[in-house]
Amino acid sequence: MFGGRKEMDILKKELEEELKLSTEDLRSHAWYHGSLRREAAESLFERDEDFLVRDSSSTPGDYVLSCFWKNGPHHFKIIKVVLRPKKGYSRELFQFEEDRFDNVPALIRFYVGGNRPISKTSGAIISHPINRTLPLRVISEGHMELKNSSSTIGRARENQGGSSKRRSLSYSQQDTLQVINPLLRSGSQPANLENVGRRPSLQSAQSDSNLRTGAPETIPPDDTDSDPISPVFRTGSEPLLSPRPHHTRPSHPGGGATLRGSDGQLHPRAPPKPLRVSTVFSNASPVPSTDPDEDPSSYYSELIIRVPQSQRKGHVDRLRAEEKWQSRARLTETSFGFLEAQNNGLSSQLLFQKELQRKAAEEERDWHFERPHIETLSCFQLDQFTSLLLPDHNRPLESNVLLAVKELFSRSDTKTLALHMLSVDCQVARIVGVTDEQKRIMGVNSGLELVTLPHGHQLRQDLLERHHLITLGVAVDILGCTGTVNQRATVLHKVILLAQALKEHVYNLFSFSAVMKALEMTQIVRLEMTWRALRRNHTECAVLYEKKLRPFMNSLNEGNNSVVQGPITVPHLVPLLMLMEGEDPVENNERGCQVLYDVLQSARSAALHSQVYQKNALTLLTDWTPVPELLETFRTEFALRLFWGQQGAAADKKERYEKFDKILCVLSDKLEPVEVSPQQPGTLT
Repeated sequence: MFGGRKEMDILKKELEEELKLSTEDLRSHAWYHGSLRREAAESLFERDEDFLVRDSSSTPGDYVLSCFWKNGPHHFKIIKVVLRPKKGYSRELFQFEEDRFDNVPALIRFYVGGNRPISKTSGAIISHPINRTLPLRVISEGHMELKNSSSTIGRARENQGGSSKRRSLSYSQQDTLQVINPLLRSGSQPANLENVGRRPSLQSAQSDSNLRTGAPETIPPDDTDSDPISPVFRTGSEPLLSPRPHHTRPSHPGGGATLRGSDGQLHPRAPPKPLRVSTVFSNASPVPSTDPDEDPSSYYSELIIRVPQSQRKGHVDRLRAEEKWQSRARLTETSFGFLEAQNNGLSSQLLFQKELQRKAAEEERDWHFERPHIETLSCFQLDQFTSLLLPDHNRPLESNVLLAVKELFSRSDTKTLALHMLSVDCQVARIVGVTDEQKRIMGVNSGLELVTLPHGHQLRQDLLERHHLITLGVAVDILGCTGTVNQRATVLHKVILLAQALKEHVYNLFSFSAVMKALEMTQIVRLEMTWRALRRNHTECAVLYEKKLRPFMNSLNEGNNSVVQGPITVPHLVPLLMLMEGEDPVENNERGCQVLYDVLQSARSAALHSQVYQKNALTLLTDWTPVPELLETFRTEFALRLFWGQQGAAADKKERYEKFDKILCVLSDKLEPVEVSPQQPGTLT
């Protein structure tokens, strides 16, 4: 026990100072236990997903993740990769199987926050950290005491010839025979068989690790059927005599540095696995364990290292290889006919596998790296656009075209409108209908991946342009209704239902966010009479907007994907697009750093699941027949010419937006003029 209140306060202060360090410093995290031994770590686990990080006892300078999963402990060595891009400079990265990070805390956050398995073989997941209650110095000192004690006992036994003269015990005696912990003896008196079967007390243990919180140990009465002494008190090379071949968890709720050694045990264990040599570093060899009784090959749980993408063929080529394998899995009927025609005694499944291997070998030989192209031209080509509704050389906001568009919208229900918007969005975002030539130019298979890469600048600009034009189109639809207030409320009602259809019917979060942005524009929000009429005539719709759609939109903007449900077809991309193009989507948010992190994680998820989004979109659009005129109204080229005319559509984007914003302000003021207070002329109310 520690000597008094004063020393406990000193230890507490020392621990607090460690936890105040930078979050990138491993010592600042309470789940890091320093030189905690393997067996002591296992004694701390109580449930699945418990975890901690400790120093590797076999390889100084490395770290080990210890966790509890499926009623058993697992130990994963954190792989450290040292990069030396130039002479005199090095960089360390840490990984388990695939993803690499600059420091261990970032690695742990990735697996805890994403609920990802540490290895595909074990499927182990971590979520409950086991926090230390002592400073690392105390844990390290306790480790050194145990190590010194072990070496002293080993030398004494060598002098006595103990290595060759072991006592033999009958199997029946092993049920109750136990060896006392050498930490509990006084002076130089060795452990002897007179103390066998006695339960040690925490107060008598000479260790600096007893300062911890937890339920006190309950000591059962001594009898012949009692459980063996907790191995948490074993140190050195002293064996634990037990006839039980299976692993049993220690009954002691150990914590801090009340540790036991990692010496061998006399009970049998599983045969060793073959040594796993890293596929990344072919010349690397496993470091031998310092304990002669340990089998290095079975020391850690199975962890299969994936070859770093930079040593394969790059991120682009990995995606291309995945697409090729998927195409191979969908062999044509001719290929199946070829397999059935073979009559050589082999099963069709074996022939199918051989055919796949042959095609894979051919494609591997034909493969060569091709650098992706950097696009400089927009995908919206006005000179190649032919319209069914717009006349040649049209002027901005022609009234007859606006009436025709309003007629199309009024005849169509919101689900039909949402499907047409989805079709155009998927074409612009390159989710569906991507040709092989486009894939070759992009270097990836989907626009959702391209927008996350440096050479995706032009696509990001095009998507931001389309998003803003959808917003302007909705605003024109509402402000262009020059009828009564109730008529405008009806238009507003249909726009809200369109947002609901985009969210819950076609799962298009890109257009959904554009529609919601229009409803929050200053020119729309100021129409108080229209909103009051909406609440009066369409109460359920108003409640839907205020209580469901707006909170959902706010969560999306903060990168909170937990609110997203259903088979998403187009994810919410706008925060990422703004971020990648130099704008700050979280400038006025108090949780700026966390929101930024969540936005980047959402973008990563969108790129990883691009094929899933493509499949969901194709499911909705396969048996759907579009209306050509209605489909045209949602094309970006149509909006450019409708809003700014044939000549103005080619003008600078910033100038176009500023002028159109003034037009919307004029339309809004005409619908509901600004009232001037008679008491204070010129003051807006």
